[in-house]
Parts: sequence; C-alpha cells; structure tokens
Amino acid sequence: MNRAVERILSTLRRAPGLTKEEIAERAYVSLNTLSGGGYLKTMRREGLIFISGWQRNGGGGFTTPLYSLGAGPDYPKPEVGEANRDAPGMTRLLEVIEKYGPIDYRQAAKLSGLSLNTVKNSDYLDALLVQGKIHISGWRRARNGPMRAVYKTGAREHEPRLLPYTPAEKSRTCRWRQAVATNAASFAAQFMIKSGSTR
Repeated sequence: MNRAVERILSTLRRAPGLTKEEIAERAYVSLNTLSGGGYLKTMRREGLIFISGWQRNGGGGFTTPLYSLGAGPDYPKPEVGEANRDAPGMTRLLEVIEKYGPIDYRQAAKLSGLSLNTVKNSDYLDALLVQGKIHISGWRRARNGPMRAVYKTGAREHEPRLLPYTPAEKSRTCRWRQAVATNAASFAAQFMIKSGSTR
C-alpha cells in the first residue's frame, strides 16, 4: 500500500463522508492524481472505501459522491423529485411568502426578484406544497385568465379552488362594475358642483 492510499484512508478514518476535493486537500494528494490515477476507483473495487452518500449541487440535484471507509455497498444516487427538491429559488420564495403572505405567484416573483417565467415554469411552488412548507390559503379571480392560488407558509389543508363564473355571473359582474364606475363619476361631478370647484 503506497503512502497516498494510507493518507486517504487515514483522512477518511478521521472524517468520513468527504468529497474527492476534500479528500485531496486533507490527504495532500492532487485532485488529478486522485481521479486520473484511479485511486478512488481502485480503493472502492478492493473494498477499502465506498460511496456513503451524495451532496447536492447548486441546482438541487445530487451529483457529488461522498466517500467513507468500508466495503460498501455504494449508496445509490437519490432521484430528485418534488418531495426532496431543493434550490436557492425555492428558499427565496419561501422567505417572501413567510414575510408577505398570503400572496400569489405573481407577487412572489416580484418580491423574490425571480422572473415571472421562472416561478411559473420551475415548479418551485409545487415542490414547496408537496414538502408541506406552504399551503394554498385561498384563490384570486383574475379579470382575464385562470384563477390564481394564494400561498401562505405552513402545512395546512388547501382551500378548494373556486368554481369559474357562469356566463350569467360574468354578465352580472360586468354590469355591477359599470354601475360602480358610473356612480363614482356622477358622485365626483356632484361633489365638484357643491364645493364650487367647477369652472
């Protein structure tokens, strides 16, 4: 057994669960020697070390193996799904929902500094829902387009989605808005006459 292998084993004995970069730094072996020389592969084949876990990358996936002493079996690479997904964008969304909620995805995008398309298409909010970190506390009707969920932190039962307006309800709502606008304009005109503000 050469000295580099001895140093690697000694390093993992003191601190199991290290990346190859951490092993190289602590065992004083160059990263090129460690990977290119096949040390880790040979040591795994001989049952000296095994993959004991996986580290997340910046995008939330598991790509970096962690090594420990022992004869395996290697820990399988976890699949990334909604239940274990993690990303910086999710953390930012959770923070703004906690601070400003209840809010919808448009407000969450604006307050978090993420683009509307990122929040809409990344499924970050769906992952936070599955993980029980947020819940749907209500729904907002949009003038145009589908209703939008309103999010709040915590694992609670989701508010059921509102039924879409019937054609009769849409017509009634439109007439009501027009009446309110007409009455508001009429009231403003009357107020100006009574206060002598007309010219």
